[in-house]
Amino acid sequence: MHVNCYSPSAVLQPYIDNYMFVDIDWRTTSAMPALWRLIPFGQVSALFLYGDNHQYSPLSAGEQMEETSGAFLVGQLTKPLWLKFSGHTRLAKVQFRTGGAQQFLTLSLAELTDTPSTCLGEFWGPEAHLLNEQLHAAESDYARCALLNRFFQSQLLSENLQANYVHYTLRQLNQTRGNCKLADLEHSLGISARQLERVFHSRVGLSPKTISKFIRINTALNALEHNPSQHLSALGYQLGYFDPAHFSKDFKQVSGISPSAFHKRDRSEYLVSGGKCFSASPCRIFTKTTAV
Repeated sequence: MHVNCYSPSAVLQPYIDNYMFVDIDWRTTSAMPALWRLIPFGQVSALFLYGDNHQYSPLSAGEQMEETSGAFLVGQLTKPLWLKFSGHTRLAKVQFRTGGAQQFLTLSLAELTDTPSTCLGEFWGPEAHLLNEQLHAAESDYARCALLNRFFQSQLLSENLQANYVHYTLRQLNQTRGNCKLADLEHSLGISARQLERVFHSRVGLSPKTISKFIRINTALNALEHNPSQHLSALGYQLGYFDPAHFSKDFKQVSGISPSAFHKRDRSEYLVSGGKCFSASPCRIFTKTTAV
C-alpha cells in the first residue's frame, strides 16, 4: 500500500500542483476506511485508473453510487463528494492548481462545475486512453511522471491576460486567508469586480467569493484538527466571519458536517481535502511531494 506525490516538470509547475500515485489493495488492508469524503478545495483533478474503478455519490454515503470511468476529470465541486473503494485501487491523479486546468482545456471550466466524472476522451480524444494504458504498463512511478509530463506538455495552451488576473487574485486571497474584498482589487487589476467574476467562472469554474469560502473552511478544518478544544465562535471570527451562525452554515455546506460535530463524526470514513486526510490519528499514507 502506498500513496506518493511528485512534482511535475518545471514548465508545468505553474499549472499542476502535483502527481499522486495510489496503490491500495483493499482486500488485504485494514489500515484505513474504504469510504472517503472529498471536501471541496477549489482545484480540478484528472484521474487515470489502471486498477479497479471506484464509486462515487454527490449526495451521501448511503445513496446508490455510480461507477467512474477509467480516465476522467473531476470538475470544481461546491459540496462534498463521497468515494467508495474496493478491489485493488491503482491510479494516477493529476492535481491542477486553481485555474491551472484551463491551460489544457479549450472550454469554460464553469461547464464542469459539480461534475464528478467526465471522460477525459471528451477533451483529449484517444490519446487520453492510450496514456492510461501506458501508465498501467510503466514499471515505476518515476516512469509514470515522465509519461504525464510528456502528455501535458504536449497539451499546454498559451497563457493570456486573463490568467494573470486569476494568479494575482488568488495570491491576495491566500495571503488574507480568503478575506480580500474584490472591490479592493479593481484598481490593481484594471478591471471591475464583475469582470473578474466572469473571468473566474471561465478559468476556475467558481467565483472568487466561493474560492474565498473554501480557503476559510479548509483553514478551519486544519485548525480544528490541530486544536480540538478551541472555541468555535472565536475561530469563526478569526477567519473573518461576522457571526458564528454564518461560519457554521458555510462549514456544513462545504464539509457536510457542522464544526461542533467535527470531532464526533463517524470514523468509518476519511475526510480528505487537497491531499490532506483529516482523521483522529495521522494518516500516514500521505507523503510529502518530491521532485522527479
